[in-house]
Amino acid sequence: MDAFFPISPIVGITNTSYGAQSGVMNEKWAVRVVRGKKIIAEKTIPDLNLDNIVGVAYGHIRVEGLSRHSVAQMSGRLLQFARKYQTAGVCPNYEVLDLAYDDGITLGEIAATARGDVVIEGTAPPAELPDMRIGELPPLPRTTGEATWAPNIEAHATMICETAAYAAELPKGTLDNMFNRIADALIHRWAMSNPDEPPTALLKFAALIQSCSDESQLPKTGAGTATIETGSCKILGICRDLDPDASKMPAGYPCAFHELIAKKLSALTGAKVSINTSSTGCIVSISLE
Repeated sequence: MDAFFPISPIVGITNTSYGAQSGVMNEKWAVRVVRGKKIIAEKTIPDLNLDNIVGVAYGHIRVEGLSRHSVAQMSGRLLQFARKYQTAGVCPNYEVLDLAYDDGITLGEIAATARGDVVIEGTAPPAELPDMRIGELPPLPRTTGEATWAPNIEAHATMICETAAYAAELPKGTLDNMFNRIADALIHRWAMSNPDEPPTALLKFAALIQSCSDESQLPKTGAGTATIETGSCKILGICRDLDPDASKMPAGYPCAFHELIAKKLSALTGAKVSINTSSTGCIVSISLE
């Protein structure tokens, strides 16, 4: 059985210790019913509608005199969160790690086991970071120009790597939906930054690709075509540092994100934008068909 993936927070019923979450399980919509910190039930439903949610919740809540209307109000909120997830394909992490099943095992313990963590009761987990406490605030230098490149590309690479790794563990389709949404938002921002100049988004994309390496160059090409060649890719290097044995990163990433943007720009601008990737860099070709 697949694990229950919550797509809503716990929505409670007023004046009771009961609540519920909407979620996905076994590639179906599902409902989790809780009482306090104990999981009472996790059930799939055939269709995403109010009656199905009410049926699961009402069937597992034991409160004398509880009206079906009270359960329906709670279920309506769960339905709202589920509809939002159905549209967006992504949601915040709503898992409550101290919820426990009948055997006393918490969701946090299950998650730790899945990661391979070893937690010994009564001891703190090993520290992964050095002591970062400071005695006084150091002077903050003004950072501009080329000096800003390294921390910015580090942040860009880390977000692609960790987002892809996280989304790959979520229900099927979440990874594609998440990066499609990010790509659409980025292209929209580029286009709206200078709406009177249609090539702006392509220029922004060209700058993004060049920033992947400090060895980028633009060789001369014929009229109506442009080429960007990058050397050693810093984004790939950072992702390999974050995932040295390639166990977390889904196939194609991080390059797949930039390839997605190129595909969308091709459709929007009428220009042919293609990326030829390799372990040592990439070549981006832009031409008018």
